[in-house]
Amino acid sequence: MKGKSIKVLSVLLCLAMIVGLVGCSQPSTNQVDAIYKAGTYIGTAQGHNGDVKVEVEFSDTAIVSVKIVEHSESEGISDVSIERIPQEVVDGQTLAVDSVSGATVTSKAILAAIEDAVKQAGGDVEALKGNKVSNNSGQNAIEMTTDVVVVGAGGAGLAAAASAHEHGAKVIVLEKQANVGGSTALSGGGISATGTRFQEERGIKDSKQSWMDLWKERQATSNPDGKYPDYNFVDKFMDAAVVTTEWLVDYIGHAYGSIAGFGLDPVERLHFSETDGSTNGGTALTRNIENFILGEGIEILTETPAKELMTDENGNVIGVIAEGKNGKVTIHAKKVVLAAGGYAKSEELLERFIPEAAGTADISAAAAGSTGDGIIMAEEIGAALYEEPWVIGLGVGTKVPGTEGLMMDWTKVYVNEKGQRFTNEEIHYSIATNKILEQESPWVILDSNDANANIAGALEDAIASDEVVKADTFEALAEAMGVPVDAFVKTMEAFNEGVKTGNDPMGKSKDYLVPVNNAPYYAIKLYGKTMGTFAGVKTNETYQVLREDGSVINNLYAAGENANKVLYNQVYMSGSAVQFALTSGRIAGEHAAQNLK
Repeated sequence: MKGKSIKVLSVLLCLAMIVGLVGCSQPSTNQVDAIYKAGTYIGTAQGHNGDVKVEVEFSDTAIVSVKIVEHSESEGISDVSIERIPQEVVDGQTLAVDSVSGATVTSKAILAAIEDAVKQAGGDVEALKGNKVSNNSGQNAIEMTTDVVVVGAGGAGLAAAASAHEHGAKVIVLEKQANVGGSTALSGGGISATGTRFQEERGIKDSKQSWMDLWKERQATSNPDGKYPDYNFVDKFMDAAVVTTEWLVDYIGHAYGSIAGFGLDPVERLHFSETDGSTNGGTALTRNIENFILGEGIEILTETPAKELMTDENGNVIGVIAEGKNGKVTIHAKKVVLAAGGYAKSEELLERFIPEAAGTADISAAAAGSTGDGIIMAEEIGAALYEEPWVIGLGVGTKVPGTEGLMMDWTKVYVNEKGQRFTNEEIHYSIATNKILEQESPWVILDSNDANANIAGALEDAIASDEVVKADTFEALAEAMGVPVDAFVKTMEAFNEGVKTGNDPMGKSKDYLVPVNNAPYYAIKLYGKTMGTFAGVKTNETYQVLREDGSVINNLYAAGENANKVLYNQVYMSGSAVQFALTSGRIAGEHAAQNLK
């Protein structure tokens, strides 16, 4: 009886413990406190070309999806960030996502728009920014071997890769940005050439001599004692440009939609890419070459910046060391083609080589990767640099968002620190850049006429900065600018009088004479707008890189802005930069492939 009692008590005790445990566990029934207000929200942020809008779906506890529903970002340049960032935010449940190289503004806009949606959903933005997802891929060194490695996947690099492949070489391309195309992709894509079969088919009469005469006329407008161009080199380039223009169609499968002039260059020699209207000509051009070489099995390693040229004990180039997303990349190669662009985006190199253009890197139209990497790598192993480097001018620029239309607006008035006009504003855009860079403190003057209504808001927003001043009289405007009052008032009165009579003191034609007489008035600081640099390392006619003594650095080539100074003094010729990139790349790639050892 006693034993039975003990057993009953034991059973009751166990039951009590089980009930107790169940009771204690009831509050934890896999319920998690909500961290978002479930739903779909639209977030907006300012991108490079306009608003970026995202649609973000939230559950109570997670970011379910992110879709970019509206944007005006540049096709080709923004593609990777638009595809990658939303997915990384969802996969990592984080806002601590790295910007895409070469598309920083777009990347930040996408993240800011998602952040806007998170705030609307009641989420903790700071917690998401602190949630850095670790990269578990580790640091893995890679070694590769090829015939030709091309550094840079802009116009020059893509052409070099295609040409080297055409002539039998195995090719690998390195590109430090996430996107392919470089500055060529950002351009209008027009390539100048004279006497092409495409001109003949359209009945266009043109000649190399006509182009050469214009070339000499333009180069004579600045730096009269300049050492360059080498006109023998220019002459051969013009012949080779015809070959390249036709090679793109015959070998690559490219197509031209039109052949036209541009601005003060009325001769129809700019061959523009055929496009579907959804992208610019430069992107269409580089995309056609990219698609061709990818179709041929050529590998393009993006986000893999070259860091160092490898040489043997005799100074011969034997490959490239690069930095990949997951570690060091060593490529052993028989030939190396440098096609990494100029340095219009490097304040450090502008200060060193072209101090007149210091302060312009942030508004340059060059690709983000234009920081002079190829030039510096070549210099480090003894390559000779071209003397008298300069910028490729694209007109005038400001640091006020929303004023891009002023870049080539001939109706406006430019004055300098003396309160005086210093040029006829109706000039070639590259010459305009040079005129701006010659001044200590240039300004553009606007009034409140209807023609300026579209940028009035941008100017008002910028008054808090030191980039814009505003006043109700010319006298007060001069004081705000810090220029001599009497001189500035006389300048503006003389200009307005010239508008009335049709005789501008600086010779501007009547079509571009617009009075400045409707207060309030604005003055905006001007800067030289650039799209690249005339610089690089010296080469021979097959683009083999040279030392100071004129000897060849074996196995090393340079193309495009890595070697373009030879063609120019200080004035860009419309359609020549992209043409030179493609032509020099084509010739370098061919020579490299035909001289493998």
